[in-house]
This record gives sequence, structure tokens and C-alpha cells, in this order.
Amino acid sequence: MQIRDASMDWPGFIQLNFHAISSSTATAFTLFASLFFLISVPRRSAATIHLGLGLMFIGIANTAYIFTSTVYHPLAAFHRYLTVCFVPLAAIHFGHFFWNFPNNPNRKIARAVLLIQWSATLSLTGLFIFSTLNGDRWFRFSAHYWDFAEWELSSYIANLIALFVLMVPGIAIWKMIRNERNLRWTIFWMMLAFLAGTLIPAIANKLSHAGRMSRGNFQVLYNLMTILGFFALIVIYINKTLDRTTFLAKMVGISLVTILVIFQWLSYASYLQAESAYDRLRIKDMKLSMATGEHSPDLLYLIDYTPESGSSFVYRTGPPDFPESIDGMFRVASAFESMSGKNQDRSQVSGDPAVQSLPNYLHGYSDYLDASGNRENPEEDFENLQKELRIRRIQIRMIPDRMVDQLDANLKKWAESDTMLQPFDRAAYDAWKDYIRDNNNSVDAKKQEIFRYYLPVHPGGKRYYRDHPEYGHVICFALPGSEDGQYYEAGYSYLSYRQEQMNVARAELWMLLGCLFVVLVGFRIFFKQTLIDPLQALISGVQKINSGDLKIRLPVQVQDEIGFLTGSFNRMVTSIRRARGQLQDYATTLEDRVEERTLELQDTVKRIQELKTRQDGDFFLTSLLIHPLTSNQVQSPRIRTDMLLLQKKRFAFRRWTGEIGGDFCSAHTIELRGRRCIVFLNGDAMGKSLQGAAGALILGSVFESIIQRTELSREIQTLYPEMWLRDAYLELQKIFCTFDGYMMASMVLGVVEEHSGLMYFLNAEHPWPVLYRNQQATFPFAEQEQIIHKLGIPGAERKLRIYTLQLLPGDIFISGSDGRDDLIIGKDEEGNRIYNMDESAFLSVVEESQAQLPSIQKNLEERGQLSDDLSLLRIELQGHLPSPRLDLPSSARELKSTDSGRYESILLERLAEIQKAGDPVPSEIYRELFEMSFRRQDYEQAARWSEEWMMRQSTSTRYIYLASYALKRADRIEEARIQGERVLLRDPFHANNLVNLADIYRMLGQVDRAEQCIERALELRPGHKSAELIQDALVQLRAEL
Repeated sequence: MQIRDASMDWPGFIQLNFHAISSSTATAFTLFASLFFLISVPRRSAATIHLGLGLMFIGIANTAYIFTSTVYHPLAAFHRYLTVCFVPLAAIHFGHFFWNFPNNPNRKIARAVLLIQWSATLSLTGLFIFSTLNGDRWFRFSAHYWDFAEWELSSYIANLIALFVLMVPGIAIWKMIRNERNLRWTIFWMMLAFLAGTLIPAIANKLSHAGRMSRGNFQVLYNLMTILGFFALIVIYINKTLDRTTFLAKMVGISLVTILVIFQWLSYASYLQAESAYDRLRIKDMKLSMATGEHSPDLLYLIDYTPESGSSFVYRTGPPDFPESIDGMFRVASAFESMSGKNQDRSQVSGDPAVQSLPNYLHGYSDYLDASGNRENPEEDFENLQKELRIRRIQIRMIPDRMVDQLDANLKKWAESDTMLQPFDRAAYDAWKDYIRDNNNSVDAKKQEIFRYYLPVHPGGKRYYRDHPEYGHVICFALPGSEDGQYYEAGYSYLSYRQEQMNVARAELWMLLGCLFVVLVGFRIFFKQTLIDPLQALISGVQKINSGDLKIRLPVQVQDEIGFLTGSFNRMVTSIRRARGQLQDYATTLEDRVEERTLELQDTVKRIQELKTRQDGDFFLTSLLIHPLTSNQVQSPRIRTDMLLLQKKRFAFRRWTGEIGGDFCSAHTIELRGRRCIVFLNGDAMGKSLQGAAGALILGSVFESIIQRTELSREIQTLYPEMWLRDAYLELQKIFCTFDGYMMASMVLGVVEEHSGLMYFLNAEHPWPVLYRNQQATFPFAEQEQIIHKLGIPGAERKLRIYTLQLLPGDIFISGSDGRDDLIIGKDEEGNRIYNMDESAFLSVVEESQAQLPSIQKNLEERGQLSDDLSLLRIELQGHLPSPRLDLPSSARELKSTDSGRYESILLERLAEIQKAGDPVPSEIYRELFEMSFRRQDYEQAARWSEEWMMRQSTSTRYIYLASYALKRADRIEEARIQGERVLLRDPFHANNLVNLADIYRMLGQVDRAEQCIERALELRPGHKSAELIQDALVQLRAEL
């Protein structure tokens, strides 16, 4: 495939072929889908617009493939301008489609990234156009189209496309993390569909450029995966998007894709059959010409080769110019045929004169054929050799002309590699060193000289192509003659071949256009009477009824589901009309009845007013009871707490006004294990007005009772925060369960240690709290798999989990009811309210408001109308954490792994120095001493060190588990139980802790609890050896009991 002059011209350059038809199917699909999203969908979201643009740009790129596959002329190489520009743009907008689905909280960043991507694409496109506008072009026989001979920029563009494509799954995974669980699967499947439509063709494109896949097969795979991949993405999207779509568009789309995929396969099968038939007929014609001289009209030449006389024309239609290196090809083919004939006697192959007489530039073939006697299937090996030679020629061609050093290094590396091509690589590298590298020719001319050492040879009637300087593009076949060493090559007109293809492709094009017309136009005509018109009539009828017209009656055109709906509509209108008539009859006697009813109504109004006054009194009394419970009793120099409470129900009783609802906030200061702690509760009782207020009253009363008992009971004050939260939750749950499901509440209940800023909290089906840190708002924990259900739901306590969060100075923790998310953001075309469905939108509200409650309220009200009670509880850690650090030289710390005894002595000396000086002891000292004692299995000492460490630091769940184990081994079983249960509350899935806790319960004789722990541990870790041993011990203990 030689580079051709762009000025060459061919008559009849419009030559349709299979690849144009194949690209037409993908073009029809992508353009139809893009028009649907960009035109048919009303009030399009940003995600829909980006999806439509991505499909449109893919369709434009596919149009370029149609152009270049149809136009048999060097000007067709300009199709690359469209593909170079629009394929990256398509990948860009598909990435922004995922970025904007279901919403985009980072619009400014997205716009900046989009601008950068467009700029990079347009810049590289401009550079490519500038570089190739007057550059060389060459004809790709493998795909039958013209292309630019620009390898380096093409590689950069391919890398840019790969970067944009790989950004899409990155964006999709980020959106999966940010969104709720049901949307994660939607984004995941759309990502897989996108990768099927892009990544598979991208891999095939790389293989085709490397010569490991024909360009024609790549085109077929690309078009097929474009249709299937993006159709799957579209189907998933339109079933999840809030944008309005039409039933007919979905039906037409599914039918269109089905027809296009079937048509793609049928046309491909027809293409393969036509190709095979062409080869058989030309080989048959060649044999006839060799024997009798008769030939088909498209034969351009027939060359005869013998070892004695060389090559000569048997027949020709043009000048007597032989194709380049044809003698070398004939000599290798003749030698290969000679070798194949002696393959039964392998001893005759080595040293064969036909092999030894090959010239120097065919030295690779000499070495290869010498070794062919050791091959099981020489014909198959020779065919594989040709594939590898083609790949090597492509690798050499792809090296930029300015990088001669890289060409030299690659030739040397290949010559030293033990591969099938080593004889060829060694011969090429020797020639490169001897005379090619240092001659004065251009780099391109040097490459052409190197190509001689990788000469393609095509024995046995396989089709191949030549770019002849006089005959133009030629389809060639080579066959052995009747004499020893004799070989023939026949060259047939490539233009005639394209004309034959065009006859088949033209019929397929008409079939494709007919199918598209039937689907896009015929479906609309066919379904107009049976589906579209009846549905439009139903919609029009509903609109007329809304305007007061009850005389309408719709004709039932077809007796199907639509006909049934139409008949039901007519019966409904008749019933409404009859009811209106009865109402009018009633209205004629209304004046007489009004007088009779006036006194009754006045009396009723009086009674209603009395009831309303009583109800407002109940509201007022309830609000008086709730008000002292919803209080902020925290006074701390380190922990600042703020509350915002807006109840939806407003009332007026005599001269007082107020509000009442189910939201609740409260914060207090208590002492646990000698430390001041901030206790907070943000709750939302289910129900409207008085019912919700009653739930909030119960929630607040029980919580206040728990606080007071804690303040009075020394025993309760010895509890760890996890235990206190557990007991408080269980008491609240028990109270609410007594109402048998008529009263429920969600809540976030937590404890913050004042001295350390360590927060413990649980979430009972409340909206997830927000952490505002470094001017960024996040959900610190959003594990939907481990949800504690609302208070009042039996069995909810079985999923109890305590979360820990280490607050840093300046951190703000915000808990809020679902009123923060339930915003009315507008109305649809029918007047129905549109509610905010994006829970993550609250994060941007917090960031824009800098976590200040009044600003959050104002921001929410600007975004939409509050539709529910709103409560927010804000906790901020101020000042600095008292965190004395353990200062040890690096040499001392290295002793931990080399000389643990010496390291422990240094720690003890350092501890004594700090205690003597009266300075605060870093918790790290006790933790390190605990770890040293634990490693040498001195569990009694480890247990003592763990007490000191946990008095100062309790963030690490792992070390609490190890402390529980050490306490158990030190026979301090009750203390081990407490630490094990702390770990269980923090991490219910800690299998080793479950095993340890089961063993502790066994020692305490609590067999039931031990069995529950061991069953759960074996569910998490089947085959756990220690768990199985404890299970056997429990079986024996159960038998004894």
C-alpha cells in the first residue's frame, strides 16, 4: 500500500460498497436518537442535552465513514477532519451526560472542564488540518478507503479520545458514590452500555492500526457495537429520567434498532458471500487464462515467472512495467512450494537450492524456510508469518520521520528478540547498519528500503493488493505453474471490483432506505388511527372536561385496550353529566331549602367555632408542654450547639399565636466516666399537626427523663458513650412500640466528648447528617445497607449501630429532618407540584450558606417552598484539641521492629519523665505499651495499659477489640464483655469480635447470646476455625445444661 499523489483522479469515483451500507445503519440510529433528545423531548434537562449532542456528534462521524467508503477518490481522505473533531467531542458530551445525571451540583467546575476539553479538541483538530491539508494520502485496502499518511498526530488524537472515554467511567463511579442506592445501579448499567459502545470499538481500533485486525472487520464491529451499546444506554436512561418522552418514540426506537441490527448481520453475510464468490471466480479465470489464454474483461495483466528466465508478461493491457519486488516474491513463493512438496521427507528441506539462491534482502526467508522442515503445518505457519510481517511494516511506518534514533533502537531490539521474525529483523538491522542508516536518502526512502526485508509473499491463491504506478489499484492472485519453480500472478481491475460491489450495495441501500421509511414514517401512519389519534382524543377529552364541556363523546375506532379506555371514558362522562343534571334539579329547589337550612347552618357554624376554639386550645396546651423540652441546655467553651425549629402548623388561641408539629431538637450536658459530654437529639415524629406533636412530646419527655436519671445516677454515669446511647435508644424504642405502630419517629441521637471532640451517634431512619469541613459538605456515613428503622417499628433494635466521628477544630456537624429535602420546586404542565428528589442538593445548600442555620433556612426558601416541618441541629467544635504527642527520635522508633524489649524500656523511661514533670501523658505511650505487652502475650499487663489508654483515647475500634481479648485472657471477664459489646455496637460485622464475644458469653454462662454471636460470625466468615471450636464447646455446654 504505497502513498499516492492526491492529484490522481478516477472516472466514476462514486463507488458504494458494504462498508458504506454498514456505516449507514449506525448513522441512521445515532442521528435519529439525537434528534429525538434534542428536538422531541420538551423541557430537556442538561443530561438529556449532553446525551443528544454526544449521539449527534457520533452520527456526524459515522457520516464521514459513509463518505469515505462511497467516494473512491483521494479527496475522500478529508473525512478524517470530521472524525478527528467529532469523535472526541462525542466522548466529551457523553462524559458530561453522566456528570449531569440526575443532577449536577458542580456546574461551574463542569463548565470549566467542558471548555478545556473543547479547546484541546479544536486545537488538535486545527493542528491536524494544518499538517495534512497538502499532505500525502494513501489507500487502505483492508477497509477500501482513502486516508492521510499522518501517523504521529493520529496517535495523539487516539490518545486524546482514549482519555476522554476513560474519563466517563471515572465520572460515572463518582456519581454512583454520590447518589442514592437505586440510582447507583442505573448509572452502573448505563456505564457498562457506554463502554460496550466505545471501549470495545476502541480496542478493535488499536488492533486494526497495529495490523492484528482488518480495518473492514473493525468497521463492522464498530457499527454494530455503536447501535447495541448506545441503544442499551438510551433504554436505561429514558426509563429513569424525569424528562417527558412519548410512547411512540420508544416503540419506533426499539423497532428501528431491531431492524438495523438484523440488516447489519444480513448485509455482512451477503458481503462475505460476495467476497468469496469473487475470489473463486477470479482464481478460476486465472487458471483458464494460464491454460488457454482466455480471460475475463477485467484482467489487467498475467505475469509468468520461471527461475531460468525470470518474469515476463503473458498478457497485459498497459505498459510492460513489472510490479515492485515481484521477482523476489516469486522466488520466495517458488521456494516455499518446493519446500512444501518435500515436506514428507524433511531431510531434503535444509540446503534446498531454491532456498539457498534467494538474494540478501530475502535472507530472512532463507533462514525461515531452512527451519520449515521442523514445522508441523508449514502452510499455516507461513500465513501467520505474513500477518507478523504486516504488523512489523506498520510498526516501522508509525515511527515519525524525525525520530530516527527510535527507529534505530527498535530495529536493534527486534533483531535481538527471539521471535518468529528474528531472521527478518536481523537481516534488516544488518542492512540498516551497513548502508541504509548513513546514506543521504530521506527517512521515508530509508523506510522503503527496510520494507524490502519484510517483503509480503502470497502463495496459494490468496487475494492481495498492489498499488501499481501504471495500472493503479490492482487485485492480485498468485498460483504455481505446471513446471518446477514456475509461478503466475494475475492482476484484476480494482475499479471493476468496486463496481461489482456497488451493484449489491445499491440494492442493499434501497432496502435500508425502505426499512427506515417504514419505521420512521410508516409506523406513524399505521399507528395514527390505532394509537396516536385515540390517545390524543382521550387527552383532548380530558382537557374539555376540565374546562366544563360535558357534551363530548369519543368514537371507539378499534376494539382493543385503547378502545376499552375510550369506552370507559365515555361512560365516565355520561355519569358526570347525569350527576350534573341531578345537581341542577337540586339547585332549582335550593332557594326553598336555604331558608330551612339557614338556622341549622348557623347552629352548625357556632358549634364548629366552639370546636375550633377547643382545638386551638389543645394546640396551645400541647405547645406549652413541648416548649421546655425543645431546649438547648449546653454551655461549653469547646462545643457550640445551635438549633432551628420551624413547625408547619400555625395556630392562634385568644391573644397567643404559635406553631406545632412533629419535629424536635434538644441538647444537654452530662457526665460519662468522669468526662463532660454533650448529648443531642434531632427527631421527627410521624403524623400531621396534633399527632406529630404528640409523638414529639413523648420523644422529648422520655429523653428528658433519661437525661435527669443520668444526672442523678452514679451507676449510669459509669457507662461508656456507646452503652449510654444503646440504653437510651432501647428505652425510647420500647416506649414507642407500645403504641402498636400508631406512633413512630425518626431521629439522630448522639454524644460528643467535650475534651476530645469524639462524637458517637446513631441514626434511626433520619436523613443522614452532614459534616462541614474545610468549606466542603459531605455525608460522613451513608451506609444504606445498615439502616436502623424508625422508633416504634418492632425489631428495629436488631440493626442497632453506633457510628464514631472524630471532629476536628472548626468542624460543623448538622443534623436535620426531611423538611430540608422536601421542597416544592415548581409545577409541571398539568399543575402538579414538582418535589425535589435529590437529597444531595442539601450539601450545596450547606456549602453556599457556610453551615450557618439562618443562611441555610434562607437558601432553602429561595430554592423552593417548604412542604414539611424543618428542624436543624448544629454542633461546632471550637478551639484546639489537647493532644500531647510522643516525641521520640527515629532511631528509637526503629527499635520497635528490631528490639522490642529496648523499645519498651525507652517508653517506660519516657513515661516516668513525663509523670515526674507533671505534664499530660500522650495516649500514644499507653497504646504502644499495650501493644508491646499484647505481642509478648503478657495479657495482665496489657489489660492494665489498656485502661490507661482508653481513659484518654477511644477512637480505634481495633484496639478496643484487642483490649477486650486481653481482658478475657487476664480473667477479667466482665470488663472484657463491656469492651466487646462496645466493638459490637460500633461494628456489627467484626467477625473476630463476634467470636471473642461468644467465648466471653460462654464463660459467663450466657449460652443463648453466645450462640447468636457464633452463628453471625460463621455467616460472615464461613470456616472460621476458632468459631467452629467455640460452637462445638457450646453444643457440649447446651447438652450439659
